[in-house]
Parts: sequence; C-alpha cells; structure tokens
Amino acid sequence: MNRLKSYRDLEGLTQADLGKVLSLSPQMVSAIESGRRAYTGTLEAIGYNDERFVVPPMSEPLHRQKMSTGVAVRNRAKELVRLAGEVFAELVQQTPRAPRLRIERVGELGPDADADDVAGDVRAAIDHEATGPIPNLTTAIERAGVCLIPLVGLPDISGLSSWVSGYPVIGLATGVPGDRFRFTLAHELGHLLLHTRGTEVAEGQANQFAGALLFPRPDFDDAMPEHPQLRDFVALKSSWGVSIASLIYRAHELEYIDDARYRALQMQMSRWRRYEPGSFGAAHGTLLSRLVDVNGGVAKVSANLGVNHRHLADLVNWTHLRLA
Repeated sequence: MNRLKSYRDLEGLTQADLGKVLSLSPQMVSAIESGRRAYTGTLEAIGYNDERFVVPPMSEPLHRQKMSTGVAVRNRAKELVRLAGEVFAELVQQTPRAPRLRIERVGELGPDADADDVAGDVRAAIDHEATGPIPNLTTAIERAGVCLIPLVGLPDISGLSSWVSGYPVIGLATGVPGDRFRFTLAHELGHLLLHTRGTEVAEGQANQFAGALLFPRPDFDDAMPEHPQLRDFVALKSSWGVSIASLIYRAHELEYIDDARYRALQMQMSRWRRYEPGSFGAAHGTLLSRLVDVNGGVAKVSANLGVNHRHLADLVNWTHLRLA
C-alpha cells in the first residue's frame, strides 16, 4: 500500500483521475500502486511530502456497518483511520504532556469466553471504579491514549477501529444519538482489545464487552426488577446512557427475560422507529484536535508533517458536514 492508493481512496478518485493530477497514464498509476513500478515523481500535487509515499501498516479494520455499505465508503473510512494513526503517533511523540497509552491487546477469546472480565480491566485502566456509570466515556478513553476521529459523510458506517503505528484508532459516525455513539465507541474498543479479524463471534463478543463496560453485571443485577417492563428500561437509559434496545438485549442475554418477553418488548419499541425517548447528544472526541492545536493548528501541523491540509482538517472536524 502506498500514498497514491491511499490518496485515491480518501478522495474517491479513479486511477485515470489521479493520473491527470500527476501527469501519468492510468496504467502507470496502476503499476505504481501495485508495486510493479517505482514512483520517481513528487507528491506535491496531492499535498504530501515525498517522504510520505509509504503509508504505515494497520491491523485489519473492524467495523459496525450496513451489509450494503459500498467499497468506496469502506475504503475512505479505512484511510481516514490510517492517516489519523500516522499523524497521532507523531504528535504524541512530540507533545510532552500527551496522554500515554494505557490499554493493550488481550488477544482472541474462545467462542464461549466471557468478555466481562476484560471490561472490568478496562474500567481500571481508564481510572474508573468497577461499578457505576461512566459519565463521559469519550474523555475516559481518550485519556487512556486512544485516538478518536469523526467519520463525516459516511452514514453507512457506525464505527471502525484499527491499530496503526502501534496506536489504537477509532473512527465514529457523527450526527447520531448519544447512546448509539457511546455503545459504538465501547463496541469498537472491544474489537481493538480482543480481535484481529471480523467474525460473527467477534461481533457478539464486542457487544458483550460494550454492555459490560457501560453497565457492569453487578449493577445490572441490582437494577433489574423481577418482571421488567418497558418503562423500567426507559428509566435505566437516563441513568446509564445505554439505549433501551441495548438494555433489553442485555436483559435477554443475561436471562432476565425469556424469548417471548424479548420479542414482545421489541414489538413495543417498534413505535419509536429510529429514535428512542430520552435522547441526548454525543460526546465527540477532542484529543487529536487538542494535539493539533497545541502544535500550531491544522495549517502548521500539515506543513510540518507534510500531510494534506484538507485531509488533516477532516480528522478533527466533528461537524455533520464534509469539508470541501
């Protein structure tokens, strides 16, 4: 993988499009991207220093997305995460008071393993008690040295995570309810710690991890009435910042409700469609933005690091509009 392919994925360009920018034929662009030919030109036209031609490796991106998500959308999200890790690694090294990484990979769990213990260890790593709500999960995870970036204009992807240059990076969709944002953040953190490839088992474990991180089993046991009603789950959402749908799923997973009751509650929730009651705003990431600001701002950092100014701006833009 090299900068030409990464740039094309970020910009949504064809090889012919990029060829016009670099005065190369589409065939030559293809040969350079595949490694069959060396690139002897400059990267100035695409906003990168020549030393940035080789992009850093990254672990297989794991994500929450729709089955219909297009290749171009997935590729852009992947390259945003890769660039974020590349920039984040360098800024952390050159910023004396930057947060240091306090989480590490646990490794693959067996198909019947319990992710609750891992969630408990993470609570300790982010300086939180073993029980009780985590008021601002975003801030807690960033303080543990995780880079969070927005995925603006990519509505089919809720979240995507990868290890880049030794650092964990999570991309998150913007413009979503706060409970969905929190759960996706916890879910992707679970992937970073537990998985190297996406499988159905991995998705289930990431969900279990997220549920245990946001609402530990002892707390959940204390909160559950003998015969929980929909109003009970609505009340718990405001206290724990977890969606009603996720709470009902966890109650079913932990056998507080049987299959029939689970289906009945889902039917009751259908009247809410996409938006549940008790909505609240998402707590967006600030760590990468602060690292950029303390090092002089987007223009200065992009010039000093030799990265595309607009691409760097995309990494710190948590508004709902894609930068032009």
